[in-house]
Amino acid sequence: MAFSPKFRFAGALLALAVLTSLPAHAFISLNDGSDHLYATGTASLAYDSNIFAHAGGDGDYIYSAGLILEYSRRAGLIGVNASVAVNASRFGSNTTQDFNNPAFTAEFIKSGGRTTGSLKLLAARESQADAVAGLRTESWNYDAGLKFKYPVIERYSFSGNLDYSDRIYDEPTALTDLQTYTAGTDLLYALNSTRDLVAGYQFRRSQTSSASSFDDHAFTVGVSGRILAKLNGSLRAGYEVRSPRGATNDGAYRGLTASGSLTWSVSSKLTMNGQVSRDVSVTANNQSVNTTSASLGLNLTLRDNLSLTGTAGGGQSRFLDAIDASRHDEYLTWGTGLKYKMNEHLDTSLNYLFDQNWSTFSYSDFTRHMITVTLSSRW
Repeated sequence: MAFSPKFRFAGALLALAVLTSLPAHAFISLNDGSDHLYATGTASLAYDSNIFAHAGGDGDYIYSAGLILEYSRRAGLIGVNASVAVNASRFGSNTTQDFNNPAFTAEFIKSGGRTTGSLKLLAARESQADAVAGLRTESWNYDAGLKFKYPVIERYSFSGNLDYSDRIYDEPTALTDLQTYTAGTDLLYALNSTRDLVAGYQFRRSQTSSASSFDDHAFTVGVSGRILAKLNGSLRAGYEVRSPRGATNDGAYRGLTASGSLTWSVSSKLTMNGQVSRDVSVTANNQSVNTTSASLGLNLTLRDNLSLTGTAGGGQSRFLDAIDASRHDEYLTWGTGLKYKMNEHLDTSLNYLFDQNWSTFSYSDFTRHMITVTLSSRW
């Protein structure tokens, strides 16, 4: 008796779930506990009502499995975090969208001494639905980032960052690869031991495979650390200038830029977090956009082994290129999830996500629902 590929893949998910819950050889501790190796396996079943994120997009069942090996070292001057992962998904009907995505990360951290900082490297393949392009995209993403902080005198210190990223799309070839170079610096003034005032400048150059490029200059001020008694995070806002390189003025922008990330510990069982952002970027189909977004999330512990999550967010994208200047998109998203810890090593979760995108470009006007059941084991 022959079984279809999707049923064979579902069987592999079950085998993975069983194997990753066996109490043997999945966790290793070396060098008197300074080196650790963790293994995490996941298996999930999802239904996505619009896998392409465009008007009239197909719905499908998605069977997924993942395995990640993580290494951490906390000894000596430099700490290390590294991981190797693979995520695989099979679609019930749209089998041409099946994917196997590897990911590699390495981070080197210096947390002691006068100068502190980190170096992070990443290479990962990504498959996702792109609401702006209106199709599923597959790309290789490469990132390298260096961050450092140096105290000057008692209350003053400065920090800096150097970053490089490269997104290379597989198919279709009409999509635009993007390289980004970023350099920034901040001056920090310590109001007290838990709160800093921040003033900074950031330069960013974006270059596409379609021969367009942009220089962005952003000047911001803000606050970081403990904002209020139970509210921690950072908030900053300022002025940004985007200048296209070359003779054209297509995609130019001058205006507000902002970013923020906050966590509010309401009680021992309830935590809320929020994010806000306003920035300019280049899309997969070589369009320059100014996007404003905000989101709110919560995590409520119902019992020691049971927790409830919730998310809500929205935003607007305004297109800056002359050919698309009349287009603007708005989106609203919300979701909820329930996580149950079966034992020390085995977790299950059930999640629902709703997405609504309104666009003056009718092809990108769509509704999307997604429900996911996940089994996860970590050792």
